[in-house]
Amino acid sequence: MSRTLEDLPDNLLLRQCKEGSEAAFNVLFRRYFDDLLQFAAWQLKDHELAEELVMDLMLKLWQQDPDTAEIQHLGQYLFRSVKNSIISQWRKKALSFIPIEDLAESGEPLTRSADYQLMDSEAATIYQGKLAELSPQRRLVYTMSREQEMTHAEIALETNLSIHTVKNHVKASLHYFRENLKPYTEITFILLSFLF
Repeated sequence: MSRTLEDLPDNLLLRQCKEGSEAAFNVLFRRYFDDLLQFAAWQLKDHELAEELVMDLMLKLWQQDPDTAEIQHLGQYLFRSVKNSIISQWRKKALSFIPIEDLAESGEPLTRSADYQLMDSEAATIYQGKLAELSPQRRLVYTMSREQEMTHAEIALETNLSIHTVKNHVKASLHYFRENLKPYTEITFILLSFLF
């Protein structure tokens, strides 16, 4: 009995997809899109943004981005990728704010959203303060990893450090943030959501 595309495992579909099979890609799309969208929408609380992130990820898969070249476990790869996109969105949100002076000059009333912007501003200030307390090398490695989204190998190459040293710097930085953000309970969630 012959197998249909729907019956094929991810690795075979991915191989066909890389050979240009739109039908194989459509099977992978149907297999993962809804679950990825549901996960992203639940995390972001914004269905349109979630759909945009997931569509971008699936397009990257179809266009055979170099990052997708050596995928071993497609499901894990897709969920990790969408999680990274969500973290990037949280990071942007946590580090962006409108100064109170600009709000006052605009004549707009200070609504609940302004309160959130002020909280984001406070979170960003505390994060920057704690970041400045790291040693220069650890701070450099951490910002390359989390803010520039470089891999450990890329950081090692750029800084002339071993990958092991890079991993240790990132791990130590994350531990430092966990320990030192405990007192800031009101804003810790915002910070932790984009740190991890």
